Amino acid sequence: MGHINLIYDLDGTARRERPIFEFHGLFIPSYTLKLAALYLNIPNNKIRANLGTAIYLGSLNIPTTKDTEILVSFKGPTGAFKKYSFFDVINDKVPADVFKNKLVLVSPSAAGIMNPLSTPTDSTMPVGEFSANTVWSILNNNLIRQPQWGHSAQLIIMFLLGIVITFIMPRLKAMFAGMTFIILLILLVGGSSYLFITKGMWVSTTYPVMQLLLGYIGAISLSFFTVETKKEKVEGESAESNRMLGLSFQSQGMLDMAYDKFRKIPVDNEVKDILYNLALDYERKRQLNKAAMVYEYIEKHDKKFKDVTKKKTRLMQASETMVFGNGFAGGDSSSDDLLSTASDTRPTLGRYEIIKQLGKGAMGIVYLGQDPRINRTTAIKTFKFGDEFDPEDIQDLKAKFFREAESAGTLSHPNIVTIYDAGDEHDLAYIAMEYLEGEDLEKHVKKANLLPMVRIIDYAADIANALDYAHEKGIVHRDIKPANIMLLDSGIVKITDFGIARITAISQTQTGIVKGTPYYMSPEQFSGQKVDGRSDIFSLGTMFFQLLTGELPFTGENPAALMNNIMNTPHPNPKSINPKIVTPIVTIINKALEKNRENRYQRASQMSAHLKEVRKKIDAAIAKNKLKA
Repeated sequence: MGHINLIYDLDGTARRERPIFEFHGLFIPSYTLKLAALYLNIPNNKIRANLGTAIYLGSLNIPTTKDTEILVSFKGPTGAFKKYSFFDVINDKVPADVFKNKLVLVSPSAAGIMNPLSTPTDSTMPVGEFSANTVWSILNNNLIRQPQWGHSAQLIIMFLLGIVITFIMPRLKAMFAGMTFIILLILLVGGSSYLFITKGMWVSTTYPVMQLLLGYIGAISLSFFTVETKKEKVEGESAESNRMLGLSFQSQGMLDMAYDKFRKIPVDNEVKDILYNLALDYERKRQLNKAAMVYEYIEKHDKKFKDVTKKKTRLMQASETMVFGNGFAGGDSSSDDLLSTASDTRPTLGRYEIIKQLGKGAMGIVYLGQDPRINRTTAIKTFKFGDEFDPEDIQDLKAKFFREAESAGTLSHPNIVTIYDAGDEHDLAYIAMEYLEGEDLEKHVKKANLLPMVRIIDYAADIANALDYAHEKGIVHRDIKPANIMLLDSGIVKITDFGIARITAISQTQTGIVKGTPYYMSPEQFSGQKVDGRSDIFSLGTMFFQLLTGELPFTGENPAALMNNIMNTPHPNPKSINPKIVTPIVTIINKALEKNRENRYQRASQMSAHLKEVRKKIDAAIAKNKLKA
């Protein structure tokens, strides 16, 4: 005889059974405990209990909870044990051998007689099958244990979690706080599951998990509101800082960084004015699409602010239809003209304001510019690396461009144009140089406009002297011709475009296109040899010949014929074209135009000295004739 009282957990699930029931000091074993004792042949006097710890069936130790309950370990869902109909058994339809040496439970299972139980393995388990699972757990010593230290461990865990949630989590960044939460959750759930599966121990972590979840949500919420409060405060304090930083970036030409700062400021009328000025700066830089972007940003906040809608529409149309010409230096397309854009603001390159166009040629476009920092007028020559270059080639060309410009910028000579600055912006590279009031020697190579011989000699001597200075510094011009010699209003001659010819030569090597005229090129330039200062001497001799005679020493019907004449055909005697040329000058020209550079002047200073010596003799002869007169 035994009791069959059932125990339900708070969720209505049957997981445990009380093996001993106390009634007025009398301890009554449960029905399942009594069955297990009978199966093991354990008499009643051998059933002992240590309340709150264990029950002993002879030598079999059955662990209990502190409330003297056993936690059932289920073999499986309903049907884990063999079942036979009692009707079939009493009618001999089931062989008696199937029950031999077996523990047999007789229990009603028909629907409506006894309500089924909800268990962890089945929501509708018959009472008899629950009892079978209990007996099976006892006999196999497979009961789930709830250790005595489980409650204490739970309290300690909750205490430690409280410390983590209160003092550590709020100090962590969101990502690390989330990682900490996940790790702790895995430890709690995983540790409890590990003990349950491998050790048969049930250590409840429900409250610690709830504490962790609620604590994490609370910590994150508190952190969020704290951060938002601080953010609002910082945003209020940083608006002025962003405005000042943006204005500083704008003044340094770093417009993209300035725009990034201005976008962080609440847009009021003052900020609209600042953004409007930024858009104008983008227009000056010819970055029309970015200017339109800023106007559009202003328009989103105030469509009626000044003329932003009109400007945005015009600039977007202009940026969509703008087509840049091919080639280096941009001389092949009218769209390369900085003054031809749709913008109505004066464009800039770097810190230089572009005032007007001074000239245009194969090398590029030359502008009159103004340096607002020191109020200095400059000439600005632009270059464009066209679409025919690969991005890697463009970077390489730009690096070489700045090296050549830097080398040319080191030259300081009264007969060489001074280079102030070099830079690149958007799709253009540029060189800012000394602005000269005068004209080049192009018009003086025509017979109707030839200069006096003594002036030509003086100019050639000065040019040769300047070339020698540059050659001493390891810089070769490579493109000496009348167009690159400026005759100032003061009567001084200056060589322009030092280093630029080298840059163009690099570009032509990349594209296979030769720009400009080759009439002044030396034989070694045509043959592709490495050039030195003697190449400039040959070019100077060619120009000297032309300035004295009004004709070129070498011509040809086509480039191939011209190249052949320069490399193989002797030049004509300049005296046969202009009889006024004195014989020493003919000698100087002949030496400068030697095909073999080893026979040429080895230094430009030698040619300059000979020219000055001839000039002295001419002056002496003129003075002597005046005395005779």
